[in-house]
Amino acid sequence: MRTRERSWKIYALYNLARYVFLKLDSEYCNKIEKSGITLPQLRILWITKCFPGISLGEIAKIGCWSSPTVTKMLKTLMAKGLIVEEIHDDKRLYKLIVTEEGNRFINLNKMKKGDEFLLFKIAHKISKEDIDRLVNYFEKIFICDNNKILLSYIQLVNMDELNIDYEGFDIEEKENIKKIVKFYNLLRAFILDIEGEHRQYLMKLDLTYPQSRALWIIKAFPGLTSIQLSEIGFWSPSTANVIVKNLYSKEFIYKEKSVLKNSLYLYITEKGEDIILRDFEEDIKSLSIAKKVDRQPFNDLEGINIILDKVNKVIGNEKVEAYVRTTFSVIENRFYYNE
Repeated sequence: MRTRERSWKIYALYNLARYVFLKLDSEYCNKIEKSGITLPQLRILWITKCFPGISLGEIAKIGCWSSPTVTKMLKTLMAKGLIVEEIHDDKRLYKLIVTEEGNRFINLNKMKKGDEFLLFKIAHKISKEDIDRLVNYFEKIFICDNNKILLSYIQLVNMDELNIDYEGFDIEEKENIKKIVKFYNLLRAFILDIEGEHRQYLMKLDLTYPQSRALWIIKAFPGLTSIQLSEIGFWSPSTANVIVKNLYSKEFIYKEKSVLKNSLYLYITEKGEDIILRDFEEDIKSLSIAKKVDRQPFNDLEGINIILDKVNKVIGNEKVEAYVRTTFSVIENRFYYNE
């Protein structure tokens, strides 16, 4: 297979999968925050419910977080009385337990039949065969990675029905939704695992992960405003403004006056384009996504990308296809023009 074709399929997989995850996670976060806790905090409650006594390191591995991040969230959950430490007699060991109040928050945040929820929409709009292909593909990746505790967690979340109240769903609907829940959890781990690696490399380029993403978005959609950037990137307007300010100070973007009040059109500079292309060149060599994909039959990848494209369209990510094709054309012009 030509280098260009292989790179295109891997690049498309990562970006199509990432935008499915971003949309699903953004919606989920907004729904959960109305209850008084965050989605990551709720996820810790699910993990601890599945594995009473689980260690901080294991929580971090399942949740794809750093240990300091887990420590901070556990302190918040303990302060709210949602998790307690059960200390053993020797006082050197402790066991994390979800409290009655923690269980109440788990039940309060279960999605129900009739809720507007994108996972339900996918279950209704995407065929069972396509859902099975997605689940099988991403599950094989984690079996190869030997991440048994993650797979056990995903199985237990579904078995114990911690995030969905299935009352009112028929057997076929229930089975299909459970597959979608499994896909979402596998997808989340896949994207965050690669993102964690990418963040480390970007430090060498004096670039953050959000800044890198923003540069690619501005390259794909020249002349967009910071509000549009926030919408495409799934950032709050204030976060997008900070990203724009930092990119401008590094001379990676330039601005032009917009017809909209208090708004500016954004464009990438030659320096900005050069830095993201340097990033891409190193990504192909160093990030584990290529290794993960290479362990699966490569002929499967095109079909998986087609399904992920369908899912993006179902959940309202209309700009993703244009983003992927436009940004890869930049990569083609730099690296694959002789093929």
